[in-house]
Amino acid sequence: MKTRQHPKMNTFTAIFKKVCGGYTAWVEEMPGVISEGKTRNEAEINIKNALELMLETNRIMSLKDVVGKVERFVT
Repeated sequence: MKTRQHPKMNTFTAIFKKVCGGYTAWVEEMPGVISEGKTRNEAEINIKNALELMLETNRIMSLKDVVGKVERFVT
């Protein structure tokens, strides 16, 4: 029986700071991934979305100027 492999999951650290009017959040390992929310829960949802968008953008940008055949290797 062949087992199905799942993509490796990376772990990131979100930092939350209580500010006037809600929370500010950023990802320790990814400069530029910053968000906010009126509640801690809203800030958590928003920072996860911001991280996903940044990772997707980085993937797209890494291949933007590639010329010729490339090979993609997921570690």
